[in-house]
Amino acid sequence: MHGFCHIELVTSNMEQSAEVYRKLFGWEIRPMMEGYWMINLDGNPAGVSGGLLHVEEVVDCGGQNYIEVSDIDATLAKAVALGAKTIQEKRPLPDNMGFIGMFEMPDGYKLGIFSQK
Repeated sequence: MHGFCHIELVTSNMEQSAEVYRKLFGWEIRPMMEGYWMINLDGNPAGVSGGLLHVEEVVDCGGQNYIEVSDIDATLAKAVALGAKTIQEKRPLPDNMGFIGMFEMPDGYKLGIFSQK
């Protein structure tokens, strides 16, 4: 109860971002209406859903989203191969909480990744 049920990511380039997320995370992304595409994050219709929202310009608002992955280094390498750039290499969190990294999409949207190992 009270967990996240829907997330939204912004982009200035719907096609490009959708293609990166499909290839990087295996998400199913489909147009819903003009300027908004639905994201099925895990293949479970009852699970957490998402949206890809078109904006004219991506502006850093200070908040950050993190996607859980099994291998941060491999995910960062794949993101770079898909046109993103690494802006934070894998680093440990305090108190053995896990590890994080971060990449920036071609339009400037920053997305964090998290792993327990």
